[in-house]
Amino acid sequence: MIHHLLSHSDGADWLKVNQFFMEQMAHVARRLDAIDEGGRTALDNSMIMMCSSMMAGAKHDNDQLPVAVLGRAGGRLESGRVLDYSKTDNRQMCRLYLSILDKMGVPQKTFGDATEPLAEV
Repeated sequence: MIHHLLSHSDGADWLKVNQFFMEQMAHVARRLDAIDEGGRTALDNSMIMMCSSMMAGAKHDNDQLPVAVLGRAGGRLESGRVLDYSKTDNRQMCRLYLSILDKMGVPQKTFGDATEPLAEV
């Protein structure tokens, strides 16, 4: 019931729930960053992805999906960047998944409807 109510509004409740989820992600990232793994932190050696199936509650639109990726995947992922694909025609979410699989050492030729990873990731 709560999902349905929140997925049809952009009000204070929707914002509060999304802030809670982001705070939880930040909490996990801080905990991983506090673990030393021989010169790097557990966050440096990890990759955490959080995404949503909608940009906003009231607008059921999957043209802009917010995605956050934290960590450095053992040095295989460049951090501290914002990649904006909003004006790109070939911006399949599955291309991001192919990129992530590659960074994790599990390269695949296809994933879902994607046949190539995102070059910038």
